Amino acid sequence: MYLSPHERRAQRRRTVLRGIAAVLFFAVLCVLDERLWGLLRFDPARRLENKDWWQVLRQSGTLWPWLFIGACLWLYDARRARTGSEFDRAGAGHRGIMVVLAAALGGGLAEALKGLVQRGRPAGDGHYHFGWMEHVDAYGLASSHTGVAFGGAIMLGWFFPAIRIPLLLLACGTAMTRLAVGAHYASDVWAAIVLSYAGCAVLWNVFGCMPGGESHPRTKRT
Repeated sequence: MYLSPHERRAQRRRTVLRGIAAVLFFAVLCVLDERLWGLLRFDPARRLENKDWWQVLRQSGTLWPWLFIGACLWLYDARRARTGSEFDRAGAGHRGIMVVLAAALGGGLAEALKGLVQRGRPAGDGHYHFGWMEHVDAYGLASSHTGVAFGGAIMLGWFFPAIRIPLLLLACGTAMTRLAVGAHYASDVWAAIVLSYAGCAVLWNVFGCMPGGESHPRTKRT
């Protein structure tokens, strides 16, 4: 989609402001992390893990559900494309692939940040511990389960705006499962959400010029 120089400048300005707001909110969460960890950790004994609804939320943070959704979407678009134009047929797998890639990228970026920052998961005292200063059992910044859930939910919601809110609520539920058991700080979750959104935006820009991309009515982002 063509944008005038003025529109491009305005878009860049909005992107910068959103980035600054995200960083500032992350900083606030870091200040409050210890207190929030104690308040949000309402299931430290993990008693809820045997509940079916809990597992639905938990498994939404793994790649398997998004692989299934992506495959179903691919098959659906491929069936519709049989009677469409050559452009339709060329882009039949576009939406399914992007949903899977978004989920994978969200989790991958979170894992990459873990190795870079090396901030440990919350310990019994709720204080920060860093791998480059002392031994930590596992890294927590950012939450890869949250990253996978939000990556898939954001991209699928862009393709289907009518179900965007339920998808985001599902991803929020995944994030809450990580906070409820004390496995992550609130800032771990927020960092994963920001990374997932950024990853989805990059994927959208990269794949938008390909068959079935954002210029096509079937895959137009709204």
